[in-house]
Amino acid sequence: MARTGWLGLPLFGFTPHEETVACVLSGGGSRASFQLGALAWLYEHDPKFRPTIFVGTSAGAILAAALAQGGNAQEQQAYAELLRDIWLGMTRSEDMFMPRPWMARAKQEMPLWLQIVDPPEQVEPPTRSFAARLPFRRRPEHSAASPASPPSPIDPLELALTPDEDLHAEWSLADLATIMGHLGSLPRIGTDLATIRLGMEQTRSMYRPGPMLARLLDKEVFDGDRVAASGNTMRIAMVSLESGQLHYMREDGRIVDRTDRLIDDRPHNLATGVLASCSIPAVFRPVPLGRDTYVDGGARENLPAELAIGQFRSERTYVISSQSTGVSARQSMADADLFTVVTRSMEILIDEATRDELAYAHSAGAIVIDPEVDVHEAMTVHPGLIRINMDYGWMRAAEEVLGLGTAQEARTSRITVLRMQSLQLEQQISDGADTASIGARLAGAKGELRRLVDASPPEALPPGADQWWRSFEHHPEEPTFEKSWLGG
Repeated sequence: MARTGWLGLPLFGFTPHEETVACVLSGGGSRASFQLGALAWLYEHDPKFRPTIFVGTSAGAILAAALAQGGNAQEQQAYAELLRDIWLGMTRSEDMFMPRPWMARAKQEMPLWLQIVDPPEQVEPPTRSFAARLPFRRRPEHSAASPASPPSPIDPLELALTPDEDLHAEWSLADLATIMGHLGSLPRIGTDLATIRLGMEQTRSMYRPGPMLARLLDKEVFDGDRVAASGNTMRIAMVSLESGQLHYMREDGRIVDRTDRLIDDRPHNLATGVLASCSIPAVFRPVPLGRDTYVDGGARENLPAELAIGQFRSERTYVISSQSTGVSARQSMADADLFTVVTRSMEILIDEATRDELAYAHSAGAIVIDPEVDVHEAMTVHPGLIRINMDYGWMRAAEEVLGLGTAQEARTSRITVLRMQSLQLEQQISDGADTASIGARLAGAKGELRRLVDASPPEALPPGADQWWRSFEHHPEEPTFEKSWLGG
């Protein structure tokens, strides 16, 4: 139908303006489950969610690259469902994070080493925060430099997919001199210390990508040629170790700076760019691309909304973050060791950066979908937690876009916490814990869950929510005990 002018006359030939829509996806490791849930709701229920601009960091880069293959919303939704199936197919952390052999050996020997290097009263309780899983230590100035790169280039994707060889090393005089004073306390270490050191130097990382990477690189799931042919704009964030600057890989494989200025005109493999964006420092090996060596884009910008809003002038921007803000309180750290202080400081810095990025997105009028409850950590893979987080993302997207209000937001948070508690209690009963007391707590959680679901509007709940209180959460092994809370 022709649009009418101010005198009521038809304006034949008028072409309606199509709103430019962008989708910004944060980093967050396995917590991308939250984003996949939010995307499922958006593609199914929001007719305005028709993005042609995709910007992502780390795990968000995986999602952005996959979605950018679709030339329309239906195709993009199909790729989102493929990613969802991959996430739901994971059952253990090794599916995403495969420990290097040296790392596995170090973890095995760590209790003995801690007895040697730390007095018992100085041992800190373990922490499960994401930052605490990234043991960055500043190398002493006198330490040996990392070995030079081999003269012939190695395909980073092939390197990431290739299992490590188990390394063996002989003792050197320097090694012997270092531990000579502890010979009486080191009966089991043997050549392990030298082997671990050699593994650290050669791999420069604690983990390699798990088998999930091979599934993501399957042609059915991802093909860089489809991205280039889709007509979409895509940017995936990564940080150059040499310059320290934030760069982006485009949909054509070329590299630009944070102002979208071209800095490397050579087309690179998009899959390699995604790998670089996901290369968490010290967790995964840095990725060489052209003249630079790249690590996770989250080292600079975990939520790259500024590029979509400021540079591309997106008229409608959806910002989907898998990371909540706020850090948990700790007991006194007055006597904490250097490593604990450094990792705690990193945790605070990451949280502050996320706050700033979310504040910018809110101030720019973006539609921001982010969690208020931390369901699991970035390196945690558990089938139950992944499903809970995915459902949580679905509900948070519905709340934000439909404007369901603070009362429903509080119900959603409580529903999510109750499901997490139910998962834990179910596991305790399966492990043989006191079923009388724990069973009563589980029944209470399931009962409250039922009441909150019943009190929620239907549009706020994903399919199957009415069965949450009746059923077990997902476990690696299905529980077999009786569901006493059903009363039958």
